[in-house]
Amino acid sequence: MVTRAPVFTFTRLWSASNRTVEGLGHSTLSLNPFLHTSLVALLVAVSYYLGSQIGFLFTPSETPIGTFWPPNAILLAAFLLAPPRMWWALLLGVLPAHLLIQLRVGIPLLSSLGWFVGNTGEALIGAACIRHFSKGKPLFDSVRGVTIFLVFGVLLSTLLTSFLDAANTVLTGLGHNYWMLWTTRLTSDVIANMTIVPTVVVFGTKGVSWIRKANFAQIVELGLLTLTVVFATALAFGRQDASSSPALTYAPLLLLIWSAVRFGVGGLSSSMLVIALISIWKAMHGRVLVTGSMTEDVLALHTLLAIFALPLLLMAAVIAERRRAEESSRAIRNDLIRAREQDRHRIARELRDGIIQQLTLVGLNIEQLRDQSEPSSKSRFDPLCGQFAGVYEATSGLSRELYPFALEYLGLSPALRKLCRETGAQNHITINLKEESTPADADMPPEVSRRLYSVVHEALRNIVKHSHAKEAAVELKAAGGHIFLRIADNGIGISLGSSDGAGLTSMREQLLSLGGTFTIVSVRSKGTTIEGSVPIKRSP
Repeated sequence: MVTRAPVFTFTRLWSASNRTVEGLGHSTLSLNPFLHTSLVALLVAVSYYLGSQIGFLFTPSETPIGTFWPPNAILLAAFLLAPPRMWWALLLGVLPAHLLIQLRVGIPLLSSLGWFVGNTGEALIGAACIRHFSKGKPLFDSVRGVTIFLVFGVLLSTLLTSFLDAANTVLTGLGHNYWMLWTTRLTSDVIANMTIVPTVVVFGTKGVSWIRKANFAQIVELGLLTLTVVFATALAFGRQDASSSPALTYAPLLLLIWSAVRFGVGGLSSSMLVIALISIWKAMHGRVLVTGSMTEDVLALHTLLAIFALPLLLMAAVIAERRRAEESSRAIRNDLIRAREQDRHRIARELRDGIIQQLTLVGLNIEQLRDQSEPSSKSRFDPLCGQFAGVYEATSGLSRELYPFALEYLGLSPALRKLCRETGAQNHITINLKEESTPADADMPPEVSRRLYSVVHEALRNIVKHSHAKEAAVELKAAGGHIFLRIADNGIGISLGSSDGAGLTSMREQLLSLGGTFTIVSVRSKGTTIEGSVPIKRSP
């Protein structure tokens, strides 16, 4: 949790540095590019400095290699957020921050410079490879992106630079066991990169928009998850001898699955960061995983955290891909339905404003000819008038069937009352409409009104055509930002997947395309119930 403070400041100020300031005369004055680059470099340097301070807190006195080292991960995240043309400025800004904190704690200058090359080299190699292979696509929204991050940002870059850092430590006399130093540095940076980099990048790119869109329930869930992760981790790793009940060590795994499913890669990496900080700190202070030295305990803990994180990161990416595919499919369905509605509206309007008006004029002319004809020949016009009336009614009915103009003129509630009244009267069915807390038409998107009306219209048509019902009920109510619709009849029921499946499919698509729900229950000889819901205001 400690490392998130510099990251939060960095991302907020980064965003602020990209804003423009309005001047007089509707002109805008952008920040000077040099000033902008300098400000970003300063922010990265401050974050790097604070991350180093935290890293030294996790560096045992008996070893020069930290058990958790955030600066490299912070720098890698900064490279991924910043355009490559700014990387030189970030390196230039990080150098004095690195030397300042290293020399203050007594690290020799030669060792400090060697570690600077290792730290920045790790971030540069990882960022360059990730940018090359990801080709500008979102990194943590796909299995491919997460795999690229794990291979190049977590494994390859840390593997290569750990050889350099361990050699530098041995050559400068700060350490002696090369392979133990290499292993500790490798696993430490792997855990830091897997937890800090996704947290920073996801928050830096989506954090503000998520906060704006999040509802109260999501914020409460996030707070509950955070508290539970802290409590469970302290309980699992805060015992004097964790080896006495090793099963408890895996308790945080369920919480990590929760965070991955509900909050994606960003939520998972944040939870992993909390678990890593608490567990490593406990391992450094005598709470052991296995019977052995503190170094062995930390290495075992690094391995356990990596085993937790690797499959869950990929799982979160799979979930993100599936959600994105569902959203894309929903958008396509919505576009198709909208295009169909526009075509039906256009045809219905042409019928009403063109053909029906022309038919009206033709009817008036027929009536005029009938009135001007001889009394003995007026009866000859009766069949013609009857045929004309049939054509006129059929055309008017087709226009109303294609598009509900009553919905435009009256609003949803009056249009539904009119629909239920006319359908019931024409087909000798009692149709009751019940409304509860429905919003005004001004507060409801026209698209939502059209879809709800269309579903009710299609359902009543099916009831009249197939159910042989004597009574039907339509209920409409609003609650929790959604409108809930229920249509029930006492007919003979339907066989799902029957010849009327196209109508049911249309109703389902109408609601699902708006992010709603649709269910249907039919019992033979007892009737059919259709229930659905749709959000009143669509999420951006």
